[in-house]
Amino acid sequence: MTIPYASSDDSGLGGEQNKPLLTRLKVSQRITGGFVAALGLAFVGTSAGILVGNYYQDRAIAAADYASEEVSLFSQLQAGVLQSRTHQQQLIPLTESPEDFQDEYSHILKHAETIKTVWRDSVEFIFEHEQSHGVKEDGSEEIHSFFETYDGVAETYLSKLADTVDSIDFDTLDTPSEVAAVQRQLLTFTNSDLAITFDGISDDLSGIIELSNRELAESRQAADAAHRLRNRIILASMLLSSVTAILLAFVISRSINSPLAALENTAVQISENDSFELRVDITGDDEVGTVAKAFNSLLSRAESLLCEQKLREEDLERANHQLLSTQKQMIAQEKLASLGSLTAGIAHEIKNPLNFVNNFAELSVELSEELTEELDAQKEQLDPNFLAEITDIVDTLKDNVSKINHHGKRADKIVANMLQHSRNGESEWTTVDINELVDEAVNLAYHGMRAKHSEFNLDFDTDYDDTLPPISVSAQDLSRVFLNIASNACYAVYQRQLDEGEDYRPLLKVRTRKQDQHVAIYIRDNGPGMSPDVKNKVFEQFFTTKPSGEGTGLGLSLSYNIVVDQHGGSMTAESEEGVYTDFIVTLPL
Repeated sequence: MTIPYASSDDSGLGGEQNKPLLTRLKVSQRITGGFVAALGLAFVGTSAGILVGNYYQDRAIAAADYASEEVSLFSQLQAGVLQSRTHQQQLIPLTESPEDFQDEYSHILKHAETIKTVWRDSVEFIFEHEQSHGVKEDGSEEIHSFFETYDGVAETYLSKLADTVDSIDFDTLDTPSEVAAVQRQLLTFTNSDLAITFDGISDDLSGIIELSNRELAESRQAADAAHRLRNRIILASMLLSSVTAILLAFVISRSINSPLAALENTAVQISENDSFELRVDITGDDEVGTVAKAFNSLLSRAESLLCEQKLREEDLERANHQLLSTQKQMIAQEKLASLGSLTAGIAHEIKNPLNFVNNFAELSVELSEELTEELDAQKEQLDPNFLAEITDIVDTLKDNVSKINHHGKRADKIVANMLQHSRNGESEWTTVDINELVDEAVNLAYHGMRAKHSEFNLDFDTDYDDTLPPISVSAQDLSRVFLNIASNACYAVYQRQLDEGEDYRPLLKVRTRKQDQHVAIYIRDNGPGMSPDVKNKVFEQFFTTKPSGEGTGLGLSLSYNIVVDQHGGSMTAESEEGVYTDFIVTLPL
């Protein structure tokens, strides 16, 4: 808690907003700074007035120059148009005098050249100004519309006039009727739509010139206004600097007394309430600030001792929690190691008698085949009824022995998988049929669940893509992945079966699909599903939803590392609470 400066009126300029700046200065520095601030404000205001006034005045002068140039160009263009039309109309009565006609036409040609030059200069002047300044002046839309409307009109008019003049052969004008015909031709051109449109250039230019003159007048008025603005800013800065000097004197006097009152107030409260969290809000570098810093440092030292004690307690609690977590991890790893050794030992013990069963089953199949062949050879010497009975017994024996041989090989494959999962060290990469690998892992998980809970049953819905090519993988590690997923699925549906009873039908769907350059394996159960929170943590190490003692939280995290890091694939989970959980594993072909 911080005790601010004591002040009788914090609403004025001597309030909290001014204290941080003033308290960084010594008393003499504050007084000197007050005078410098007042003089500086006057200087800055005067400079700002001059700069702002000059800026707007320069802009106004530039606008006036632009408008003046605009008026000059458009006036020249208008004069050229009017002169061209005047001389063109005077050509009609001069047809009787070829020399005067040609002299008058030469004037038209001079004005035509002026029109072309001024038109080009006007367009360049307007568009270069807009591109350089990035803005359009007032009336620019009328000017652009004028240039677009009459674009090419002057050239076309002058070209048509030249064609008309060139078509006149003065050497053949011998009779008054021929002269009259030429005059009618020139009169028709004078009254044509093209000539009237050419006259419109002059009419429209009158409005544009009037607009430009108005802009010129406004620009000159703006220059005068900028000059007046500069003088006003300078005057205002002088007045403001005078007022500021008076206020600074008041603020500085208060800034010296307030820290002393705050220091006194804090000391009284600490002595009365033993509140070591209190601090005096004096951060200045003057004499009072130095005392306040030492005072606050002493209070901080006392408070930090209490905080250190609390932090040590929190560190001890975290260390204890980490120790318990590490202990659980070591126990889980030890269980996994012990389980692997136990599985390997049991599998080895089962494999020896199983080999005898498989060997003698194969031998019995061969003997039953030989017995059948012998009976066929002796069927003529034997009683038919006796032969039929013996043949039926042999066929039954052969069928039984074949089933023993089939299931013995299946048991041998399960034992081989158990041995493979119990091995340590790096696994070998081999080319395998992914459908067969998935099917073996799923069956092994199912039988493992059945071994724990004999009442457990499960419906399988398998759909394997027969077009999948063999792929190179670490069969031992990938088998562990599918076994972990399938085991979790069996556990999930069994828990739901215990909750819902006989109305619930456990189902495990297994599918494989080829997707571009990948193979996708889908293992879906209709168990209780996962909540969004569980789904986000399902691949984290040591995270499990199983009761204590049933799960280690390592299966899916290890599976994720095998698929993603070791095989360059992906592993995701999709789920809807109360409906399903679907694990998708993708592997590159």
